[in-house]
Amino acid sequence: MSKKIIFIAAVLAILSLGCSFEFQKKETKDFRTGFNGLSMAFLKNTPPSKVFEFDTIPVLVRVANGGAYSIQNEAYLSLGIEKDYTKKATLLAGGRASPVEGVSSNANFGLDGKSAIRPSGDEEVISYTLDIGKIDPQSEQHTSTVIATLCYPYETVLSATACIDTDVNNLRYGEKICSLSNMIFSGGQGAPVAITMIEPQMVPLQPTAKDGVTDMVKPQFLIYVENKGSGIVIDRGKAKEFCTKSEAWHEDFNIIYIDTSLGNSKLKCDLEKKIGSPDLGHIKLKDNKDIIRCFLEEGVSRNSDPYLSPLKITLTYGYTQSISASYLIEKRAS
Repeated sequence: MSKKIIFIAAVLAILSLGCSFEFQKKETKDFRTGFNGLSMAFLKNTPPSKVFEFDTIPVLVRVANGGAYSIQNEAYLSLGIEKDYTKKATLLAGGRASPVEGVSSNANFGLDGKSAIRPSGDEEVISYTLDIGKIDPQSEQHTSTVIATLCYPYETVLSATACIDTDVNNLRYGEKICSLSNMIFSGGQGAPVAITMIEPQMVPLQPTAKDGVTDMVKPQFLIYVENKGSGIVIDRGKAKEFCTKSEAWHEDFNIIYIDTSLGNSKLKCDLEKKIGSPDLGHIKLKDNKDIIRCFLEEGVSRNSDPYLSPLKITLTYGYTQSISASYLIEKRAS
C-alpha cells in the first residue's frame, strides 16, 4: 500500500471520529433548561387596530410550547370579549385545534415540547373571527378589548445526583467520594415552575435502646420551588374549567403535586393531601415560592461508605396566563 493511500485513510478515520464525536455531543445536549411553558401572541394586525360596526374581523393567536413537557390535547385557549360591543368570537376550523362543545370561543389542542432530537417545541396558529356589534348611538367610536387566556397542565422534571454522606462528622480515615453541599439550579428545567435549589441533610435516627448509639442516618432534602413564569399556577385537574367556565375558587390556585425518588426508593414528603384522594400530596405556593421537605424514612446505615445516588423530582401542576389587544370601533356612516 502506497504512502498516499495510507495518508488518505488516516485522514478519513480522523474525520469519521470527529463526526461521531460531534453527533454524540448534540445527542447529549440538555433540553430541560429555561423557564418557558406555553407562550402566545396575536399575529400582526389581528385584530385590526380600527374596525366598523357590524364588521367581521380576524383574530389569529400563535401558541408555542417552549418548554420540555409535551401536552396531549389538554391545552385550552379562550377568547374573552366585551359583549356589549362585540357580539361573539368563533373558532375557525382547521389546524390541530378543535372546538369545545357548547363554547364557540374556546379551542382545545396539544403541543409537543422540546426534546433531545427537537431543540425547539411545537407551535400552532389558532384562528377566530369576531362579530362586531353596535356602539352607543351618542358615540362616534369605542375602544374595545379582546383577551386571550391559556390554561394547560405542565410538568417539571429534575434528575440530579445526590451525595449520601454517612460520615457527616468526618470521623473516618481516607478520602470520601463526596460530601454534602447545596445543589443550585439557576437555569431552570424547561418549565415555568422551577426547582432552584436542593439542600441535602443527613439526620441521625433515634438511638437504639440497647446501646444508646445511633447507627442510622436519614437522608433529607429541602427542595426550593418557585414560579418563574409570567402566569399563575393552578390545580392540574382544573385547566379546562379555568378556560371554559367563569368561576374560579381560591383553593384551586398555586397547587403543585410532587413525586420524588432516591435511587429505587420513594421519598416521603411533608405535603398536604385531601382525605380519601388517590392523588399525590401537594404544596400550595405562597408569593410564588415554597420549600418542600422530603426524606428517606427507613434511613441508611452510617457504617456504609458515602456514595452517590440518583435523585429524581417531578412536579405536576396547571398553568394559566393571558394577553390582550385593543381595537377601535367606529360608527358606520349612514
